[in-house]
Amino acid sequence: MKLLKLATSLLITAALCGCSSTGLGDKVIVKALLLDYQKEYLAQVLVLEPQPSADAGEVAETIRLIEGSGSTLAEAIHDVESARAEELFYGQNELLLLGPGLQQTGIAECCRFLYENSAGRPNMAVWGINRPANEQPFNEENAGPVLDSIRRLGERGEYRTYLYQLAAAQNGVFLPLVHLSEENNVQMEGLTLYQNGVLAARFTGSEIELAALLSGQTGTGQLQVQGESSPVTLSIRSPKLIYDCVEQEGSLQLTIRFSGHVEQMTGEHLPASREQRRELLKQFNTQLEQTAEKVIRQSFTPEADPFCFLSRFCNRNTQLTNSLAETGALYRPGTVQFSSALQLL
Repeated sequence: MKLLKLATSLLITAALCGCSSTGLGDKVIVKALLLDYQKEYLAQVLVLEPQPSADAGEVAETIRLIEGSGSTLAEAIHDVESARAEELFYGQNELLLLGPGLQQTGIAECCRFLYENSAGRPNMAVWGINRPANEQPFNEENAGPVLDSIRRLGERGEYRTYLYQLAAAQNGVFLPLVHLSEENNVQMEGLTLYQNGVLAARFTGSEIELAALLSGQTGTGQLQVQGESSPVTLSIRSPKLIYDCVEQEGSLQLTIRFSGHVEQMTGEHLPASREQRRELLKQFNTQLEQTAEKVIRQSFTPEADPFCFLSRFCNRNTQLTNSLAETGALYRPGTVQFSSALQLL
């Protein structure tokens, strides 16, 4: 039944695109694409192939790995496509993974190339991965579970970036990073900020969650802060940001108030009484303010505005915003003020 639905979807897509000359039997479905640069461009494509099952009338799904390389990204992808007689069908490609070599150089050009060609889908999720392609982090045994684990990171609210955002990165863009261990365990590792295609900053821990909220994403609803002796995780109900832009004596200030109710604190050596926890939460609020200040300071610059602060300033006074931006005054410390007002539920 699953394959029947899949086949029906592909037939409809082919009909709409005018691709009736190629039958489904001449195609293999691409599920993910790993690109990297290690002295040359490397491309690894994970495709889905139907395999006969031991049960009569059933077909199992098997992921196969196709590899290619070249002096340009186009050559590497063409090398992959030439390795199979069947046509690669990218219409259901869900993930684009960028290796560490490509993260250091060429990420903007890579994403623009994919965005403008059939190998990329505008709404495909993009992640950076810690292991280079020449170490072959994927194989036919681990590919399925690893891809599912990465997909679940996005489903549970970790920071998400899509190809169209990276391809059009005019004002800075974030790339979420995953760590794939030798045991094939997948974890969210960090968040990198690119300005004009160059890696400018890296965020970890609660910085990632705050960046997600400032970007308008819901996040996981959990923040990790530092207790006296060990990390503490705050589980927050309905976290939200309230913005207010004020004009005063020829200047502008954007205030951001972070609010929500802490349902649970998880960690070692936490106080038992509610009053003590309330006092501890005040300390955590101060810590979050300092963390958010760092994220904003590194992200809101003349070269980058991933949180779209400029539009909020312009909504208040466009002419004054442009004037302050030209002189650099708009980017001085204190122009954007973040306060945290989390409360115990």
